[in-house]
Amino acid sequence: MKIAAVPETLLERLITLAGLAPTPIVDTFHAMIVARAVMVATKLGVFEALADGPCTAPEVACQLGVDGRATEKLLNVLVATRYLRFRGGRYALTRLARRWLLRQSPWSVHDNMLLRFMEWQAVETLEDFVRTGKSLDVHDMIRDDQWEVYQRGMRALARLSADEVVRRVPVPANARAMLDVGGGHGHYAVAFCRRYPQLQATILDLPAAIEAAAPILAEDAMKGRVTHRSGDASTDDLGENAWEFIFMSHVVHHFDEATNAAFVRRAERALRPGGVLAVLDVLRPESPTGTGQTGALLDLYFAITSNAGTWSDKEITQWQIEAGLQPGKHISLRSAPGITVMTATKLSNRV
Repeated sequence: MKIAAVPETLLERLITLAGLAPTPIVDTFHAMIVARAVMVATKLGVFEALADGPCTAPEVACQLGVDGRATEKLLNVLVATRYLRFRGGRYALTRLARRWLLRQSPWSVHDNMLLRFMEWQAVETLEDFVRTGKSLDVHDMIRDDQWEVYQRGMRALARLSADEVVRRVPVPANARAMLDVGGGHGHYAVAFCRRYPQLQATILDLPAAIEAAAPILAEDAMKGRVTHRSGDASTDDLGENAWEFIFMSHVVHHFDEATNAAFVRRAERALRPGGVLAVLDVLRPESPTGTGQTGALLDLYFAITSNAGTWSDKEITQWQIEAGLQPGKHISLRSAPGITVMTATKLSNRV
């Protein structure tokens, strides 16, 4: 998927084809207003207010305890962007909003929209990053009361792809011990354990992440089979011949090359023969023209927030080979376009 200025009329189409459309205005001012409108509508509960049926703008404002005139203007933007429809003086949810933005929807990204407010603050530092090359540490940015927002937002993202991930990632048939690296909310670990009844999972994450994630994991009622372990994946000893399956989701983009290569070596040591390492992340294209926008956008975003960025499949494969692992298939997720799982197997103990 990509963000683009899309003509709405024949005249706009002709102007665009002629190269006369002020595309930078749409890419910046328009995109900024749309993004903030969806974020604020989610945070205030606009979509939940319309869950039971169409309402007028004053009715929505009354439910939410907010200003009526301002609410109407927000609702009109959501109509223009197809999150709502307007008929007979009343606003109603479209299929788009009902599927993705209602809390109770199985596909809800409601919690991930709340994470946008924290990410917005990070992106505001782009100029400083380009001027100095100095990035933020996203985990240092998160305050105590924001860790739950972060964990719930990441779980909402995981829910989009978890079913496909557990179906397509090759877990050893005899696997009983899984290490989930950086998966504090536990959604992937829970999904794997439900698919493989003999499997037990340990989630390695930062202490502050676990404190916020523990109540979230408890909602899945997997006590005893999925547990937390406080630590730091960039340095912690993962053990020796301790796991049949190690899963790492959205972590390598936080680490520099040396840290990632060292992690893969520690993972190889920690795997039992026949064990699998699976790394889920966005891949950086080999060339700026190699893929769509997603890889380039996230490479920049993660560079801002961690001084690293996304990595190419060749780089990750090289870490696997140097660690003594046998690279496996690359799984491009259909449920989360732009995200890939790269697998590798420990064939035998290294001499």
